[in-house]
Amino acid sequence: MITHSSPAVAPPSRLPTFLVIGAARSGTTALYLYLRQHPNVFMPRGRETNFFAFEGEALDFRGPGAEFVNNSVVTLGAYCRLFADAPVGAAIGEVSPLYLYCPCTAERIRARLPGVRLIAILRNPIEQAYSHYLYARKEAVEPLDDFMAALDAQVDRRKARWQPLFQYVDFARYSVQLRRYFDRFPREQIRIFLYEDFASDPVRVVQEIFLFVGVDGSFVPDVSARVNAGGIPKSEWWQMLVMRPNPASKLVGNLLPTQTRRRVRDALSSMNTRRDRMPPGARERLRTELRGDIVALQRLIDRDLSSWLE
Repeated sequence: MITHSSPAVAPPSRLPTFLVIGAARSGTTALYLYLRQHPNVFMPRGRETNFFAFEGEALDFRGPGAEFVNNSVVTLGAYCRLFADAPVGAAIGEVSPLYLYCPCTAERIRARLPGVRLIAILRNPIEQAYSHYLYARKEAVEPLDDFMAALDAQVDRRKARWQPLFQYVDFARYSVQLRRYFDRFPREQIRIFLYEDFASDPVRVVQEIFLFVGVDGSFVPDVSARVNAGGIPKSEWWQMLVMRPNPASKLVGNLLPTQTRRRVRDALSSMNTRRDRMPPGARERLRTELRGDIVALQRLIDRDLSSWLE
């Protein structure tokens, strides 16, 4: 249950000075890896704490992969401990794409961290929705092998309290989500980037973010890593064996360090996945459903997004 009492503003020295709030499937994993290379940036080793999305809640999501969200950080003490080793004077940050999606997040961040810098990367929502589906398929949590069927299942899954990942369309309604932040924070505390710009010139975008969070913007990160791609499994049983908890994966987990285990898992998963094009019918459906939000987003961030609807 959500705690409705107004929290005191937490001491800034051990909590983030900046947050990457989303969007999901828009390069946030890569951005996390690039930002934490800076000598004056501190970010915890783990991504997606989801603290401000679920602070004070007793999480009980259902459906495949619910454990990923149910294991979120929900207490202030546990959250503060993630940043206990941050050097004095460092820019402190974290990345949790659910912060853009979950309705209560902006208000919670405003209560705890009124001066925090907020960063979002936005991807064409039509492409983002399908990328989210491919990611769920790669992670072996999306049981439906037809994207249109998965779109049809969204309402029933919400009613059954499946974790937010499966709301493919609602995840991509950026204007509604960003409005909650613009209503609560000064515009100068928010920077919005487009995924196309980040993908074409990641160094420039990351250096702009360095300056925005208050560190040396001339630092050049290594941006050679391309991470976290989704895909359709070539073999369903192999993908389940590699990606989902089972006796074999637990045995391997006991033998290998966490980071090594994840690298091996991701490599095996990539070998078993392929990228498919979005079905034309699904593209037209998403264009129809998201057109209004894209037009509203253009006005909100003052960017021409007409290419997203072509």
